[in-house]
Amino acid sequence: MPMTASNIGGSRGEPLRSASAIVASTESGQHLLKIDGYSGTKDVPTGSHIQSRSFRVGGHSWHICYYPNGLNSTWSDYISIYLQLDYNVPEGVRAQYTFSLLDHGGKPVPRYTLGSEQTFRDLGWGYATFIKRDELEKSEHLKDDRFAIRCDFTVVTSKEIQTMDVDIDTGAIPQPPVVVVPPSDLHRHLGGLLVTGEGADVTFEVDTRTFAAHRCVLMARSPVFHAELSLSSLTTTNDGAAVAVQIEDMEAQDFEAFLHYIYTDSLPEMKGSEAAAMMLPDLVAAANRYKMERLRLVCEDKLSGFVNVTTVAVILAFAVEHHCLGLKEVCLKFLEDPANLREVIKTDGLEFLSKSCPSVLKDMITKLAAAQ
Repeated sequence: MPMTASNIGGSRGEPLRSASAIVASTESGQHLLKIDGYSGTKDVPTGSHIQSRSFRVGGHSWHICYYPNGLNSTWSDYISIYLQLDYNVPEGVRAQYTFSLLDHGGKPVPRYTLGSEQTFRDLGWGYATFIKRDELEKSEHLKDDRFAIRCDFTVVTSKEIQTMDVDIDTGAIPQPPVVVVPPSDLHRHLGGLLVTGEGADVTFEVDTRTFAAHRCVLMARSPVFHAELSLSSLTTTNDGAAVAVQIEDMEAQDFEAFLHYIYTDSLPEMKGSEAAAMMLPDLVAAANRYKMERLRLVCEDKLSGFVNVTTVAVILAFAVEHHCLGLKEVCLKFLEDPANLREVIKTDGLEFLSKSCPSVLKDMITKLAAAQ
């Protein structure tokens, strides 16, 4: 068919119309906090809070912090109220929230209804000046030494915001499916098995500690474990007890983190950068030993964040020794900056590299010379 205006566009040159919408999945929740025995809570020092029970909304666990004598000395005449996650979420959780003082009928009092939208990580958000204590005590909202605060909030539940088609005539956005499939929680169940040790059939002795584990999980995750823990490779005890394996080349805390990754596909939370910097290299060695490529790459990525003037030489030497190509590239890019290189020279970093990996230093000098 020959191409004409009518078949490559709309009829008689009319534009083709379409529409789409950017939609973020959300989940809304509500938590009612009743203060029964208000006068007793006034003994709590300024800056200290009473925490509500935890509740779940948007796939996360939350609680409310009630400061009867203010968040700090600046707001000691006020009641402060905050919404907070139960745990640190590095990537953040976006949420809209509203705190309301309720009247005796359970309705929000407009004067004391305050709302905002924030990204929650490890800090709570709320209001240091929610209501003055003397205003509450003089109001009708405090009765029989009781009052109530309600928190209404909406959480963005999906990290990926969806784009979908919209009806061009009505502007209607397709409704979400009635059946909503939650994210996989396999890692949580497997992690629970590791914590409880239920059904464990192998134990590892590391330093003075013993770790119970499951052969089938380990064999599925690592080809080395598959070879070392197969039934043909082990001699079971006569009483059916779990087989004991001695680990000589790892410290107990590193092996614990290693098992955590095997069961959950994630690293445990490491308290402080110093602890992470000490543990990550050992986990890289374990990843290479047990042929777990993804674990090595996860550790490489985290170690990349520790590259600076004082550490780059040591990290580069480590990357070369343990075949961490991505981490090596990060270090070399850092050294390509003349300002960084000058500072590294002041720390004797190049002298260290000349002794630990002279070939890398030679290649780097050659590359820098060619760039001049």
